[in-house]
Amino acid sequence: MSRRSKGHDYLGWALVATVLLAPLPWGGIRAFFYMLYAVVVAVMGLFYAMGLYRGHVRPRLPLSVFAVPVLLFGLVIVWLLVTLLPLGLLAAPEWAMLSPVAEVAGRISIGPGATFDMLVRYLTYGLFFILALQVAVEQRRAKTLFRVVYWGIAAHALLALALLTYFGDVLLFLPKEAYFGDATGAFVNRNSFATFLAFGAIMGAALIFGNDEEDVSRSRLSRILIQLGFNVAPLALIGLALAFSHSRMGMFVAALGVGLIALLAVFKSTGLRRIVAGMMIAAGLAAGLVLANTGGVLFERMATVDRDADVRLAVYEQTLDLIAARPLTGYGGGTYEDAFRAIKTDPISPDVTFDAAHNLYLELAAELGIPAAVAVVLAVLLLAGTTALAALRRRQNWELPAAAAAVVLAGGVHSLVDFSLQIPAIVLMMLMILALGFAQSRSAQQSAG
Repeated sequence: MSRRSKGHDYLGWALVATVLLAPLPWGGIRAFFYMLYAVVVAVMGLFYAMGLYRGHVRPRLPLSVFAVPVLLFGLVIVWLLVTLLPLGLLAAPEWAMLSPVAEVAGRISIGPGATFDMLVRYLTYGLFFILALQVAVEQRRAKTLFRVVYWGIAAHALLALALLTYFGDVLLFLPKEAYFGDATGAFVNRNSFATFLAFGAIMGAALIFGNDEEDVSRSRLSRILIQLGFNVAPLALIGLALAFSHSRMGMFVAALGVGLIALLAVFKSTGLRRIVAGMMIAAGLAAGLVLANTGGVLFERMATVDRDADVRLAVYEQTLDLIAARPLTGYGGGTYEDAFRAIKTDPISPDVTFDAAHNLYLELAAELGIPAAVAVVLAVLLLAGTTALAALRRRQNWELPAAAAAVVLAGGVHSLVDFSLQIPAIVLMMLMILALGFAQSRSAQQSAG
């Protein structure tokens, strides 16, 4: 093994350790923890840069390969910086009561501290994704890291079930403040945990239906036992934890992603795998009919104090009013809670606080303005689109690109009614899977190093 290859191996294991430890605790939503992740990722980036300088490693996937997403994301970073500068661009003097500092300085952001935090998170996400791409180009390494991440999510599922049952329904051995009787694992709420588990379910389905060249030399019995032990058993554990999360939207996006993998497997697999894929699709449709007939409403459970549908619609409508007032500039990254508090009206109770819009796209538009919000979403969609095309076109090695596309789909759909992709640990996990799938979508994926 070359020194360059070892360097990428070490970096790959460091990234996997980061993404699996990131949910501890509370999904990294506290400033201390996501700043800690920022330092960890920055140190990894520094060591990688030193390796490049000394010739110990070489970049495997240059930024030019995905230039448009890089450009879009770079423009968003620049815009976040602009909103922090004292340029005299604050559009509405009435916001001075919320942020007198921003008013005096003439900043666009009404909460410079919150915007700086968002800038740090986005820089961390960007660097993490670039580093993950570099380690994911070599096929064997990418598949190994993919499996380990999958088993790590299964370990989180086991921890959640233990915390719910054996340890008396606690949150990382501390008393819960909400979601009693629901599996939340290391996360504060069930819906975010369910998104995390949905990613694992999608990965498990991809491993079950994917063809592994290393299995050719093994006996049929050996392949079946390996499949049951390393792929099916973790998926069953993840599914059990997902059921105990009682997140209907989480179960829906998990079924959506797994169903997409199974549908691809019907056309790309043969023999037993094709039969299993068809049976999984049929089982998913039957489960959906059962839920529909029992009167279940998938969008009923959204993590908020007030679950009344009229209130939720009012939140969306008033968020749209926020966007209409400043459609181009927004109010600054991370400032949704302050901005919404200032305009909140009936039927929303004055005692109810919304620190998230429960719709990622509306929240981004309110905070960053419509152009920057579109740029963020489009950058991710372009990357996911590349993986989706690779999955559709290939007969072999389609599982990692397919899993990446399905994970982005699951996270994106759940973000229509919740705030899972505002949780740092979930974003890092999505980016890790997307990087593995995108790197394996490139024509150079077979090269070593």
